[in-house]
Amino acid sequence: MRVLFIPLAAASHYYPMVPLAWALRAAGHEVCVAAQPAVADAVVRSGMQICPVGASFDLLGGLGEAQQELRRETGRSLAGFGEMTAIPEDVRRRFVAARNAAHTGAAAAMAGELVAFAGHWRPDVIVGDVVALAGPLLAGVLDVPLVYQAWGPQLPAMARFPGHGAPVETWPGELRALYERFGVPPRPVAGALTVDPCPPSLHVHELPHRLVTRFVPYNGSAVIPDWLRTPPRRPRVGVSWSVSNFAHLAGQKAPLATVVEALDGLDADLVVTAAAQDRDHLGPVPAGVRVEEGLPLNLLAATCSAVVDHAGAGTMLTVAAAGVPQVMLPQEPGQLRNAETVAAVGAGILIRGPQTDPARIRTAVEDLLTEGHWTEAARKLRDENAAQATPAQAARVIADLVAART
Repeated sequence: MRVLFIPLAAASHYYPMVPLAWALRAAGHEVCVAAQPAVADAVVRSGMQICPVGASFDLLGGLGEAQQELRRETGRSLAGFGEMTAIPEDVRRRFVAARNAAHTGAAAAMAGELVAFAGHWRPDVIVGDVVALAGPLLAGVLDVPLVYQAWGPQLPAMARFPGHGAPVETWPGELRALYERFGVPPRPVAGALTVDPCPPSLHVHELPHRLVTRFVPYNGSAVIPDWLRTPPRRPRVGVSWSVSNFAHLAGQKAPLATVVEALDGLDADLVVTAAAQDRDHLGPVPAGVRVEEGLPLNLLAATCSAVVDHAGAGTMLTVAAAGVPQVMLPQEPGQLRNAETVAAVGAGILIRGPQTDPARIRTAVEDLLTEGHWTEAARKLRDENAAQATPAQAARVIADLVAART
């Protein structure tokens, strides 16, 4: 069986696909990734091969422009609203339309090269990111099953996204025209299966044809440093962030710097994981604070007593899989919903932003370190995750799906 993965043009959306791709390879299937060049390095580092397509369109740039237009119209960033419902209705409609236009633009840029490559490689099934619009189109062109890959709790608004139940007449005109160009009838629900690596207690919205699987963290490859080879002598607090959030908070103090300021002097080992771009935003750090560039979060989280993060889906689920409680400082509506799900099961503390009082952050971390019920709930969430179907089992379900269709 040949399986073609189509991730969104962001490493954070590709990483959740890696365990399933590995499982399919281990089962003897051929696996290839077709994606925009922005994720090429992440794909290669994961041990997979990639066919770059759609280089002419910058998806993340388009999504960022939608946020900048929101700021120009309202004087506030997306982080400043928190809930999408807090955005004025007419502005919200334009913002959603601009985001959908960016996704459509990416699909249009990918389509020609994608169809040409797939016509030669002939995959038996497509595994696509739930918001990658090129996946359903290609599955229609080739008349093969589409398997959606989720990456965290999905909002109810997903039901209004093309391919997940939205009536075709509500789709962007450019997207409908793309289907017409390739002679493919658009389908309101395109996926035959949705692989959802998210513990059931964190589910927000019921996805069509859902297969709940274990979240297996993959945060990149690395050599384990010497200081991580032995247990810490005192509690360790990890701090993890996302560089993309800085674009949302232009002109404000970087949240990562606020967190470090809040935890200065805490009786704990403080370790900050940062991308190279993050380090400049962090500025000078107090003595005793360790900053590691490019350290996979799963390596750090397993040694921590608490983690402070932005509640991005991959980060939040990586910490949850380690059974560690977390203080969450969400900067977007989706992150807020992620944080709410974790807080609801008692496995973490939600502090609403976009900017927060350092004293509140410090108090929350101290609470996680001293009150045992937080760790107990986090370990219960870890065990719930571990009880779900493995990527190997999901690979067998996909193989059976293809065999039954054949």
